[in-house]
This record gives sequence, structure tokens and C-alpha cells, in this order.
Amino acid sequence: MAQVNLAPLAECCREHGSIVRYAKGERMVQEGNVCRFIGVVRSGYFKYTSITSKGDECVTGFSFEGEVVTDYVRSFLYNQPALTSIVAGCDAEVVQLPISKARPYLLLCNPAFISETSSILLQEAYRRYLSIHTLTPQERYKELCSRFHDDISMIPYNELASYLSVSRRQFQRIRESLQE
Repeated sequence: MAQVNLAPLAECCREHGSIVRYAKGERMVQEGNVCRFIGVVRSGYFKYTSITSKGDECVTGFSFEGEVVTDYVRSFLYNQPALTSIVAGCDAEVVQLPISKARPYLLLCNPAFISETSSILLQEAYRRYLSIHTLTPQERYKELCSRFHDDISMIPYNELASYLSVSRRQFQRIRESLQE
């Protein structure tokens, strides 16, 4: 989403939205419910989580300061229930507004917003899909650090391990090998 021009969304949020504070662990949306809001993270971060077939929580993505937080594909585009929960990873603030108000405003300001954003997200999803199959967990962690260097320090190890699809012990070994 860093490639998306967020100026119209940020302006829309400033004009029509409100600042909402989320405590660590509070959900913006629960998996299985329609996400009703879109916003820009002012501080903190959010994690996108799903439940595995074994009943464990799995981290599938993050939204950091200055980034959009919403369930774009299912809820924003199709008004369908989210396949992930969006959870505050720490105390966080978002300038947010209902999707029902944001969508018409964004389409008026930038008629290509939905197609441009969808294209960028498809490319990102494809890049992540390929990296899971072509890169080692250590290489994926290095890539994550290079993309979100300043934000990584606030994420607990267990969340990073989950995002990389490795055990906490394996993640600790990866970090130790990179420090050597």
C-alpha cells in the first residue's frame, strides 16, 4: 500500500473521520464480520491475523504508521465478511471513517483509486506468495527488516515468527545468525 497515493484518503479522513484509539489487543474487525471502517494509522501498528486449522492465531500482515488499515479486498470492495481479524499490536491511533463514506469520496477524487489499489495489492500478494516458495525464512526476515526497519522493533518475536511461518525457537536462531 506504500505505492498507493494516500493523499485523497488522508484528506477524506481529516475532513470526515475521527481519531480512534485502540488498546493493545483490541480488534478493528473480527474475522467473519464485515469491516466497516477504513483509516490511516497515526501511531502504533495493527496486525492481520487468521486462525489456523489447529486453532492457533497466525499473523498474516501488518499496517504501520502512515499506512492504510482495513480489510480492503473482502469488506471495502465487496462488503463481505473479513477472512482476517485486524488487531492493535500495541496501543494505537487511527484516523478512520466508515467505508460507506470513504468509497464515494475516493471515487470522486480519484476515479481510478479502486483499480490502482487493487493492482498494487495483487502485485504485493503475488510477491509474498513467491517469496514463501523461493526464499528461506532468514531471507524473508531480512527483506521484512529492510522494508520496515524502524517499525520491526515494536513487534514481539512471536508475531514475527508467526508472520514468517516459523517457530519462535527457529526465529530466535535466525536473529542470532544475523547478529553474528
